[in-house]
Amino acid sequence: MRILFYCQHVLGIGHFFRSFEIAKAFAPHEVLFVEGGQPFHDIPSPPHIHRLFLPPLMMDENFERFNLEGEELLKVQQERKEKLLRAYEEFSPDSVIIELFPFGRKKFSFELMPLLHAVKQKVQKPLVVCSLRDILVEKENRESYETWVLKHLNDLFDLLLIHADERIMKLEESFERVGEISVPIFYTGFVARHPANKLALPRKDPKTKKIVVSTGGGKVGSELIEAAMIALEDIKTPPVIMEVYLGPFLDPQKRQRLEAIASRDARIQLKPFAVDFLEVLLQADVSVSMAGYNTLMDLLSTGTYGILYPFKQNREQGLRAERLSRFGNFAVIEEPKPDVLSQEIKKALAEERAPKHQRENPPINLLGAERTREIIEAELDRRNFPIH
Repeated sequence: MRILFYCQHVLGIGHFFRSFEIAKAFAPHEVLFVEGGQPFHDIPSPPHIHRLFLPPLMMDENFERFNLEGEELLKVQQERKEKLLRAYEEFSPDSVIIELFPFGRKKFSFELMPLLHAVKQKVQKPLVVCSLRDILVEKENRESYETWVLKHLNDLFDLLLIHADERIMKLEESFERVGEISVPIFYTGFVARHPANKLALPRKDPKTKKIVVSTGGGKVGSELIEAAMIALEDIKTPPVIMEVYLGPFLDPQKRQRLEAIASRDARIQLKPFAVDFLEVLLQADVSVSMAGYNTLMDLLSTGTYGILYPFKQNREQGLRAERLSRFGNFAVIEEPKPDVLSQEIKKALAEERAPKHQRENPPINLLGAERTREIIEAELDRRNFPIH
């Protein structure tokens, strides 16, 4: 089976890592993974995944403007469209999976609509799947937005896969007109990474507590890192170290400011973005982070205690943190202030908790990647599609 998987991240890295985790679950099937954002070249790829990098496009923090404009933007858009269509024709996939669109990424219609129309014209039409996370970002004009989504979803897609546990999060909470969706809808469970061997990790000094601070890609959240490092000044006991993981998209000026603050305390270690972040969390006593989809899945998978600061641009992260706090060890803060973080970290370090390997398997479905593969395999089999 051949899968073409389109993923476009525009600000953070959550969309990329969730989609890539799904792509990994398709082994041994062949996957052409199409990436449209700033590329992550350091991410190791399993043999069944072939990565195609489109000329990168990113957006500002308000998701309003591209990082390019004018003639340069038009040139890149044309190049991307041609490269995507050529890849589709040459790869000849059995299924095309598009992450988020048409529920989001409308500004990328310039390349996605030509792709979808090319798919529709095939005699043996590939299975077209929308891969959707748990919560949609709210829109100002909900009615016109949902009308646009329904038109393109019902006309151009065959399946809608929602990467959530429907007992916890349903699409109706962020999309009112679910009843008008005509394509089959499946809840796959949440997409989570799973540690290979939790007990094989090197042991750390049990007398020293480890605090891990991270903000994903780093485009937003530097104020959280700054507040956490300042909060450490107020924590004298027990002995602690703070590992701060700086995202690849962190603004250089903000990086310099964080480096200056870190230099004041020898207990702070600045580290580059960690591909093996699950292993980092497994050795942490406390995590301080934003409340993105992948971060919460990592915390649930490892059982690590998390202090969460939801992104304020929309309600998505706050809702997710509130809902999943019933199943994980989380504390949610409203503002990234040093005194608030100091208090929360002290509380977390003072509590006695079972070893992480005794807190496995939270009572929610974290097998979304595996279930996605099973659904698509079954649907292609049901349609008697001549699979490559």
